Amino acid sequence: MTYKKISSVSLVFVASILMLVSCQKDPVQINPLATLNIELSKKYSAEGIVSKSLVDEFDAEISVAYEDDTTVYKGMFVATDNTTDLYMYDFTRSDVLYAVQGKPFRVLVDAIIGGIAFHGESEIFVLENEPMTTSIDLVSAFNYVDLGLPSGLKWANCNLGASAPERTGKYYAWGEVAEKQSYSWDTYNYYQDSALVKYTDSDGLTSLESTDDAATAMLGSAWRMPTRDEFAELYDNCTKEYTAQNGVNGYRFTGSNGNSIFLPMAGGRDGEGLLSNGESGFYWASTLYSEDTEYAWGFLFDSSSSYETSYYRMLGQTIRPVYDR
Repeated sequence: MTYKKISSVSLVFVASILMLVSCQKDPVQINPLATLNIELSKKYSAEGIVSKSLVDEFDAEISVAYEDDTTVYKGMFVATDNTTDLYMYDFTRSDVLYAVQGKPFRVLVDAIIGGIAFHGESEIFVLENEPMTTSIDLVSAFNYVDLGLPSGLKWANCNLGASAPERTGKYYAWGEVAEKQSYSWDTYNYYQDSALVKYTDSDGLTSLESTDDAATAMLGSAWRMPTRDEFAELYDNCTKEYTAQNGVNGYRFTGSNGNSIFLPMAGGRDGEGLLSNGESGFYWASTLYSEDTEYAWGFLFDSSSSYETSYYRMLGQTIRPVYDR
């Protein structure tokens, strides 16, 4: 990356992330190697949406935004130790930040933490000669929605990896827990020597184990992918409307209690290509298609219909997690 130096005054950011919504902490004062100190407070639902034990460090984009210009830097936050909920900005592995003295600016932070997109913004600053302190709340649109379903199951309001309900999120092969560049049998985790090696007729597994569930891996044990039957419950107990949200086509499912979720038509990945984005939605269920174990169950919808179906397991598709607590 080419650094853009816009002043001789450098800013090094130090950040603390508070993992519990009830916990508060005054901004950290540090040795003025830095002229701006930032404390990030990550807000959660009461039950939490990311398991801290799964997140030792995370990358972030930090923007110094003026009214007429914005400079974006790469940064990394790392856990200070194993016993606290604090993360510190690691300036030894991050960009050096600069800001212009006497010119109003705002600091923006964007990060993916545990597969969830977070965003935070500071107040407006005018940099002078003295160190400053501030607090930035990292917040996410990701949470769960109670649709009044008979089972009591709650559905996430965003796709896994998305920062808003209409965003596509990430694409996963069935049983894999990370996004990748190409989706084929040759790149599929459970395909070796031209044969499937897990979730087959021989091992008797008919549903994903938690270690192979991307929602659980990213969000913690309270979250998982929905089963085929749970998709059927959503379908049978909600009104369905083909609509658009913020210009994105999708389906809105509204429960008997009036609450709703929006599922965007995010398309899917085959090889290195993205297919049917904005035209169809392909969502994984955690249930294997037992009649042919090369397939797993999922949910499909387009402008004219919505229904359950099966897909090749190696395809990259979106996931809408459920909260099971």
